Amino acid sequence: MTTPARTTGRRGRPPSGESLARDDVIRAAADLVDREGWQALSLARLARELGRHATSMYAHVSGLDDLRKQVALLAAEELADQVWSAAIGKVGAEALKAIALEYRSYAAAYPGRTASLSAIDREDPDFAARMTRLHQPLAATFRSFGLDETQAASAHQIFGATINGLVNTGGADELDQAVALFVTAMSTGAWPLVAGS
Repeated sequence: MTTPARTTGRRGRPPSGESLARDDVIRAAADLVDREGWQALSLARLARELGRHATSMYAHVSGLDDLRKQVALLAAEELADQVWSAAIGKVGAEALKAIALEYRSYAAAYPGRTASLSAIDREDPDFAARMTRLHQPLAATFRSFGLDETQAASAHQIFGATINGLVNTGGADELDQAVALFVTAMSTGAWPLVAGS
């Protein structure tokens, strides 16, 4: 798995006296939630991490909700890059397993970033656009099993919920079994037709 770039300096802090860029702030926030948990994120806590006054954070984000959104956007971009890289040149069972393993690896390495993906309004257009890119390799993988668009959308939704559930409840070690079950269902032509299709 390709490791997302981290900020330099102690605990993600830029070198003393160096001005902060917006990207520095967002990555420092992402590193913070990976260490301390999603709920630990606040402007005051992040400012302490960066050796700045809390009010200086408003030069980079409009508030805590904006900061949380930016961390989620970063996570979606990072994970999408890694899922695309893992799935390229693969189809069917090989692609499905590669994607599932990438989700598991990312969640293990970046638990706070992963939590952010479930904590943001999915109707937000910026977040929705990044999630669309993240989901494209999985949707293509389901179509490679011969599923039609409606079946692929259903399989995608169910598989995504399964992955998220296992990762969020600490059952990521069961991903191999989940992948095997999906491969069996789709390889045997047993994936059900969606009602009304």
